[in-house]
Amino acid sequence: MLGSGGTRTVHGFAALFISTLLAGSLAGCSYEDEGRPPPTSAGVSPRPVYTVPAKDPAVVAVEARNYTELGQRLAKAPGRVLLGGSGPADGPSIGFLRAATVKTAGPYTVTLACVGISHARIFLTQRTVGGVDDKTFEIDCTATQTRTVQLQEGYIGAQLLRHDYNGAWTGAVAGIKITGP
Repeated sequence: MLGSGGTRTVHGFAALFISTLLAGSLAGCSYEDEGRPPPTSAGVSPRPVYTVPAKDPAVVAVEARNYTELGQRLAKAPGRVLLGGSGPADGPSIGFLRAATVKTAGPYTVTLACVGISHARIFLTQRTVGGVDDKTFEIDCTATQTRTVQLQEGYIGAQLLRHDYNGAWTGAVAGIKITGP
């Protein structure tokens, strides 16, 4: 019968034996990329990468002023804000997409505005039991527009899309604010 010292010795020899086997197995391994950096994923891409051109500082200044005016126009909307969003109405990084959850069905006020462009289009989408309820708002940018819409409980999404994808980059912006009870 082995005492407690003998069990430790057996465990020690077993650990030494397994370590020796592993060391011998790994010593026979060779590495194919010794000293070479791994290839980058950029070198494998068959398609050219789309780059957004840098904004002209004058356009950036105009856009900042337009966002300030847009914020002032949308701030006049009374009530609790359910959803708000704004984004560029021209240029390569056009638009915005926002989502919210309607917790209480009922009438909501949609306030729309745009600055620096003659008109814009914002879509409001809500999934309903019977399908999808899409609303398209054509915005005349000469003034802030307010509409009342009936919303059901559930998710809604608002999206600004561009009319002309080839137009100049002027710093125009558009936005939406949905307020409710």
